[in-house]
Amino acid sequence: MKQNDSLPSAATNQKGKKPKKKKKLLIITLICVVIIVLFGVSGTFGVIKERIQRTIDTYKTQKAIEQFYQGLDEYYQKFAEDTYGGKTPQETLDMFIEALEKGDIDLAAKYFAMDDNLSRKEWEDGLKQAQQEGRIEKIIKELKKAQPSSSQPGYETAYEFMILGESGLADYSVEMEFNQYSGVWKIKSM
Repeated sequence: MKQNDSLPSAATNQKGKKPKKKKKLLIITLICVVIIVLFGVSGTFGVIKERIQRTIDTYKTQKAIEQFYQGLDEYYQKFAEDTYGGKTPQETLDMFIEALEKGDIDLAAKYFAMDDNLSRKEWEDGLKQAQQEGRIEKIIKELKKAQPSSSQPGYETAYEFMILGESGLADYSVEMEFNQYSGVWKIKSM
């Protein structure tokens, strides 16, 4: 009987080992599945995060483009509203001289072209300073001597007047530019 007794115990040991191997294999498989799932989930989150970021970036870009075009429209609208000036360079120059003769510095400044900041502040300040210093009469006198330059720039949006000195050489020039948005000529520099 001792042999029989040893047989069942050997069989039990073999059966006992099999469940342990199955348990280890099951644990290892479970760990691998968990690792694979974690990598898959983190990869999926990475893809989702990337897509969300791309959507946000696209939205921001579209908003920036809309703001740019809105600003551009406002910029050009300001030029379209800038209607002080004549249909010819001579008409604008005459209107400018007339405003100076009347002492209307604010109106006279409106005949200047706006700078990139849509301002004429520099011209307004310069005219006000000239008025305070009593130089307006001299400016009027010089501007009345302005003659079209013999060498015009050659394009339809620019024009130049020259003020000749006693020597016959140009002492000053008045550059004009055409505001295509409002259809009037403006003083660019003098």
